[in-house]
Amino acid sequence: MNKKWPYLVSALVISVCNSSFAQEPIPGTPVYEELEKVVVVSRHGVRSPTQSVETLASWSPRQWPEWGVEKGYLTPRGYGLVKGTWKQSRISPFVFSQCPNPNEVEIIADVDERTIKTAEAISEGLFPQCGIKVKVTSAKHSKLFSPLKAKVCKIRHPDSLAEKLTQNSRGVSKVYAHEIFLLNKVTEGNFSGEMVGHASKHKVGLSGGPYYGSSFTEILALEWGQWPDQIPGWGQMPWAEILKVMPLRVGVFSILNRDMEVARYKGSALGAKIIDSLEKTDGPKYTFLVGHDTNLANLGALFDLNWKQPDRMRNENVPGGYLTFEKWKVGDREEIRVSYSALSPEQMHASEVTLPPVETQILPKGVEFSQWVRHYRGRLDSRCIAND
Repeated sequence: MNKKWPYLVSALVISVCNSSFAQEPIPGTPVYEELEKVVVVSRHGVRSPTQSVETLASWSPRQWPEWGVEKGYLTPRGYGLVKGTWKQSRISPFVFSQCPNPNEVEIIADVDERTIKTAEAISEGLFPQCGIKVKVTSAKHSKLFSPLKAKVCKIRHPDSLAEKLTQNSRGVSKVYAHEIFLLNKVTEGNFSGEMVGHASKHKVGLSGGPYYGSSFTEILALEWGQWPDQIPGWGQMPWAEILKVMPLRVGVFSILNRDMEVARYKGSALGAKIIDSLEKTDGPKYTFLVGHDTNLANLGALFDLNWKQPDRMRNENVPGGYLTFEKWKVGDREEIRVSYSALSPEQMHASEVTLPPVETQILPKGVEFSQWVRHYRGRLDSRCIAND
């Protein structure tokens, strides 16, 4: 299964977030590469809205579409998109040969139905009929994906964190006034006003008009993936229009989930799992962790990861999108490479997946693995690290 091939290394120094991580190879020297470990962190696929019927009605008096599944569940369409994504993915070393050794593959999902079903779709897309089982904790909350909810750790100063989030939200209605205007027009509702931060020992969040408008924007994106023959937002919001309001979604979402304090509480366990899985010389070669957009945003903050794909907002979290962490043996040294992959807007709205997902490189070749680990392990909160 090891894949090796020679390539000529460019004489240019690779530019990365921290240039001290990159080392310049000797120009023109053939170097052999071997992929040693892979960790994928995926968001679940297209789901129905998580809000209640009453909440949706408070956002708009219009007739909301029927999704055909329970609140917050992965739809059959969502399952098919994820399965199709992984059938087309470049990380498909086993698809055209025999099934992998079960010890070489680990698939772990958060406890929600949508994450479990997404993990099953990944398994079926990559390893059809191989019966690779998805691991899920029997507890109510996962220590790996939700250490606060699982009470692995607690927020030390909840009042201070809530006030900070409130302050960071000041002026959002002005910054995103045009986006809110467009949403109000579509919904016949009102997403204006100020946002307020909330925090307790084991929970943190936001409330207020722009926050709810952010959630409605996400529903529009989900509708875009759900119905290839329909236009979201009661026929008013094709992708070009959704893209106009997406800055509100990404901006508000980032205020909460890319806040470093929040990210350390909520993302340290997952960050430690990624590093440990890559560092180990034994254990699975391929690890898949299936969670939520919040998980990817937390990791983005912890590991300084940002991505921008065509016809999408910077750091937009696409249903079924995923971060890929790869450890490579390059000559006598080890490197870390990170990318973000997701279906394009056109692929999300097509009747079926026929092309590989769009891959955006975040950390390119040349980032020294051990230095990267030393730098970012120090950001993790050890109190919040636990496995299921």
